Amino acid sequence: MPEDETEETDETEQAEQAGQSAGPSYGEPFDSGFQRAEHHQLTPDLPAAQAVYEELLTLAESFDDSPDVRLLRGHLLSDIGTVQLTATDLPGAALSVERALGLVRAVAAEPMGPRGRQLWLEVLLKTLLARTELLRRTGNLDEAQATVDEAATLLAEFDDPEGLRTAEIGRTRVHLLVDRSEWGAAEELASALLSLTSATTPAITSAITPAVVPPLIVAQLLDCLGVICASTRRFDLAEDYFARADDGYRAIGHLAERQQLISHRAYAAMRAGDLDRAEQLYAEASAIFERQSRFEDLAVCEQARAALAEHRGDAAGATGLMASSLARFERLGSAIAAADTMLLAAQHAYDRGDIAELQRLAQAARDVYQERGVYERCAQVDLMLARILEDNLNRIDPSDYEPASITTAISTAVSLALPVALALEAARYDFATAHARSQWLELADDAMRLAFRLVNRGGDQGLLFELVEHRCAGASLVLGRTGRTPPAAPGEGTVFPDPAMKTYAPATSATSADGPMTLGGVAAEAAASVGLRVAPPPRVVMSPETGRVALEQYIEAAEFRYHRRIVSEEEVLFWSPTT
Repeated sequence: MPEDETEETDETEQAEQAGQSAGPSYGEPFDSGFQRAEHHQLTPDLPAAQAVYEELLTLAESFDDSPDVRLLRGHLLSDIGTVQLTATDLPGAALSVERALGLVRAVAAEPMGPRGRQLWLEVLLKTLLARTELLRRTGNLDEAQATVDEAATLLAEFDDPEGLRTAEIGRTRVHLLVDRSEWGAAEELASALLSLTSATTPAITSAITPAVVPPLIVAQLLDCLGVICASTRRFDLAEDYFARADDGYRAIGHLAERQQLISHRAYAAMRAGDLDRAEQLYAEASAIFERQSRFEDLAVCEQARAALAEHRGDAAGATGLMASSLARFERLGSAIAAADTMLLAAQHAYDRGDIAELQRLAQAARDVYQERGVYERCAQVDLMLARILEDNLNRIDPSDYEPASITTAISTAVSLALPVALALEAARYDFATAHARSQWLELADDAMRLAFRLVNRGGDQGLLFELVEHRCAGASLVLGRTGRTPPAAPGEGTVFPDPAMKTYAPATSATSADGPMTLGGVAAEAAASVGLRVAPPPRVVMSPETGRVALEQYIEAAEFRYHRRIVSEEEVLFWSPTT
């Protein structure tokens, strides 16, 4: 391996360890070339960085083949792929990363000394992380998860004194949780990683938490927490995180990340309803991304600007921006992002009365979400369709239609809206604090109000009674920490981009020592405000003889469609006023 000997004196070994702390060394002109390319990436001047790496790769390919040379080529291809990812050249990154992995994996069986083994592990880890990022951004979330898990298994034999690769794996896991809209789990993991930066006692390094989090990862985690808080309607806290992230990026001179932060602040402004500021920031970010040929980031901005144009009544501008965004995402292979644009375009099609196009786009988007396991987006499609059905019912004259057709339309709308509302409401069990839950419920209550309106419109008093009983069943305080559960089975702002669910962490049995303890609403909220969890309500048994549960078919539909728990295993009898 590069600069490695299998038999080393103590002095040589110490020198190698010192050299490793400064990064791998291949000799000149490679060491200085790596430094130049890294400087270009910080500037950012991505074409210049890629040109340096490609020049070095051309030189490396002129050498006689050997394990050392193959590793060097793999390292350079991995770095080229990373630059292409930053430049949002996803097809190019896919070719580079796969070539890099092939070269690096082929070296695994070659004899190597301790330092050579560490260098090989470092290149393999960074290449696996690049592949994870590529898979994540193209919507292949399950494959991305498997790849980062593979990287994590290598940490046991990797000497990572600065905690860089370990922290990168933690950050990647946070991003994957965010992509699945598992906001509670993402926030906990990011916060746990950040807490290590101020720890006064040595932390145990693992695949989840490094001993020390490097400054760049700290800033990126703060940035990510800002997005999480903006997505869950905690806007003041989001801006605080963004400000701290900006300070971190500035301190290390990372201009590229500071530019990305502009679009994140624009997203927060749009979620908060400050549309003028959002439009200003998105326009600023778009100009930067277009100038730098960062077309994926540009497509995200165009997607948002299309929603803003639609809001201010610029139908032509919205249509043009949506078409441009969708075309860019499709060229890049960003399936989930392309589906998000389709969903936005579906709403736009409804606004102009094109029902056939609405149905085509909505179904196409939902198919992508279902295939990629992004169930919160499936919920968004169903909620949008339920709102459209209610809107249609409000517009028509009932006397022009058969009563049976009106009843069918209402029933269809309820079958869409009620499971979505139950799933949205259940999302509050993922938050550790009462404040976070109350902020989330501002979002969830809108869907529940829609469900109540539709049920009331249908005149089904029994169903309305069951809905009230379910909501009044109460919550349980979880006294023990819980883990995440894997999926159970293989008008404004309602479509873009509006996170609709997270992952529920079920409590243990109510009879166990560390299970949930039922408290009254005020007591539960007060206890939860200091960091304790709330578990789902019990099943409300409407008939002891048959065991029928309130909203049974809708609960089953919600758990099946959106892969989240709605109620606990505990059962309680409904309260009868005649009891």
